[in-house]
Amino acid sequence: MTMNNTFKSAFFEVKDWEKDYIYKALPKEDVILFGETLEEALRLNTSEVFANVTIISTFIDSDCSKKTLEKFPQLKFIATRSTGYDHIDLEYCKLKGIKVSNVPNYGQNTVAEHAMALLLTLVKRIPESTERIRKGNFSAEGLTGYDLKDKIIGVIGTGNIGKNFISMAKGFNMNVIAFDINRRVELEEELGFTYTDLDYIFAKSDIISLHIPYLKTTHHIIDQKAIDKMKKGVVIINTSRGGLIDTDALYIGLTSKKIGAAGLDVVEEENFIKEELQFLKEEECDSDTLKIALENQMMSNMSNVAMTPHNAFNTKEALVRIIKITLENILEYVDNNPVNIVS
Repeated sequence: MTMNNTFKSAFFEVKDWEKDYIYKALPKEDVILFGETLEEALRLNTSEVFANVTIISTFIDSDCSKKTLEKFPQLKFIATRSTGYDHIDLEYCKLKGIKVSNVPNYGQNTVAEHAMALLLTLVKRIPESTERIRKGNFSAEGLTGYDLKDKIIGVIGTGNIGKNFISMAKGFNMNVIAFDINRRVELEEELGFTYTDLDYIFAKSDIISLHIPYLKTTHHIIDQKAIDKMKKGVVIINTSRGGLIDTDALYIGLTSKKIGAAGLDVVEEENFIKEELQFLKEEECDSDTLKIALENQMMSNMSNVAMTPHNAFNTKEALVRIIKITLENILEYVDNNPVNIVS
C-alpha cells in the first residue's frame, strides 16, 4: 500500500470490538477512535483535535451535514459504515472535493432475513401470542394467523437485498411481483417472479416489502394515494429507510384497518425519537417532527405492528463484513484506487 499525501489522520466512530481490525489496517498513531457519535466527539473536543483529520468513518445515524463537516478543514474522504448515505451532505462533499464511499453488499442476506422475520412475526401473531403466555394465558382464541403460501407479495426494489428477499418468498411458495427502475430480466427468469408497475403492486399485493434507497424520487413512495389503491388488510414491511413511507398516512391506514399490519425496522425521524430529551429542545422540535414522533410512539404499541430499532443489519457476520469492507475502502483510497464511491 502506498499512502497518498491526502492521508494524515483518520477519525472513527467505533465499537470496542472494531478496534483490533482498525489497528491492524492503519497506523495506530494516525487514527482517532471515539465511542460516541461524530457530533458528540466534536462537542467534547477542541477543534485542534480534528485539525489534521482527512478521513472520517461514521455510522448511518451520524449527522454528516455541512455544519458538521465544516469542522474538519482538511477532510478528503468519508467512509460510511452503511449502504445508505442519505445522512451525508453530498452536495457539500462535491463542492469541497470530498470523496464518499459506502458498504454496498454487507447485508444482502442479513437484511432480507430480518424483513422475512418481521413478516412471519406479524402473520403468525407472534407478539400477541408471547404476550399472552407471559400473562399466564395459554388460550389460542383470537390468535388466528394466515399462510404465506400462494399470497401475492409485491417487492419494491430488486437489488442485492431485494433479490435475497424474493428468493426467501419463493421458498414459502408465494407469488412474487416486483418493481424496479432497472429491471433485471435474467433475475426475473432465474427466480420466477414478474416485474410490473407500482400501481399494479399497490392494487394486487397482499404484502408489500420495500428494498430501495431513500432518494428525492423515492421520498414517501408509499403515501396516502398509494395506500388508497391497496387491498384492505395489506401488510407493509420496511427495512430500508423511514422516509419511504409517509408516517401520517401509515398511522391512519393502521388505525382504520386499511393496513392490516406493518413490520418496521426504520421510521421517519428515527434519530430524533431515539433521544427523548430532544423533545425539550424547541429549536429541534417543530410541529411536524413532533407529530411524526408521537405517531411512531403510538404505532410501536399497536398489536399489529412489529417495530425494531434499525437493527436489520445487526448480526455478527454482517458487522464484521462492514468493518472489513470499510477498511478496504479506506486503504484503496489512500492507495489512489478508490472503490465503492458514491460521490
